[in-house]
Amino acid sequence: MHQHAGSHGPHLAQLVNQLVSQIAPFSGLILTIAACILAAIRIYLLDLVVIPKFYSPRVLKDLTDAQLRSFVNHHVAAGSKILLIIVTAYPLLAILVGYGTPHTPFSPGSSTTLGDVLIVSSQIFTVMYIFELFYRDNISPISFAHHVGAIIIAQSAIAMSIDFDHQSDAVYEFILCFIWGTFDVLAELWPHIAMIIYRTHNSKHGLLSRLFYTTMALELVGTTVETVVVMWLFGSLWDKWSLSLKIVTPFLHFLFSAAQLWGAWIFYKLAKDQRLRHVQGAKNS
Repeated sequence: MHQHAGSHGPHLAQLVNQLVSQIAPFSGLILTIAACILAAIRIYLLDLVVIPKFYSPRVLKDLTDAQLRSFVNHHVAAGSKILLIIVTAYPLLAILVGYGTPHTPFSPGSSTTLGDVLIVSSQIFTVMYIFELFYRDNISPISFAHHVGAIIIAQSAIAMSIDFDHQSDAVYEFILCFIWGTFDVLAELWPHIAMIIYRTHNSKHGLLSRLFYTTMALELVGTTVETVVVMWLFGSLWDKWSLSLKIVTPFLHFLFSAAQLWGAWIFYKLAKDQRLRHVQGAKNS
């Protein structure tokens, strides 16, 4: 269902502010189920099968308990983000650049809507970050703030959607949060893969140096593109935002960008260290 207020501006501006999905009121149950599934995957698949079977004992015995937890978390996060990309790509693109709305059927004749899929994806996204906060031994203050912010934003967007009668910008905030989430998932997927390779090929300093420089570059490019897209959409929908979101949204974007830039800085330092080790190794040989 569209608002035919004109054909100018992004398609998002033409959406009707209404309940995003009929399953939105059950989002707490969906979150609980997603958390239980993720716990089962970690305990019975990763810990018992994937980690011990796919990696050599030499790799695992050199890891401290904290490093092993981080190693497992990178698998959980990478797998979750790949799943989110696959599941969410079509619904989000259909709404942003196509002619879909949250109430458009996911496929012809299906009772599942694009909004249903987005609600489930939002809860998987939330559980992924909750898992990391509780499972990892150490996490930087910036990463902690980023994860907490992502969780609160995702859940607030759903809550606003349910209370759309009193939140005039609920549907726009919900979709904007997904755009944030998309860039967040894309920007952070490669770092997880890079850290897995780092733990399994820690003697290949030349490879790791190139890998970390590439990761740093992807983080910087991703943050730049994200800022352009999000701020363009934010400005295009300026008249539709409430005063509180006009104030909060730039701050939240700064928080996300700071976390990504911090990640780029970390990978830059790792790349320099691996480059130095590679040069020293070449001299010694």
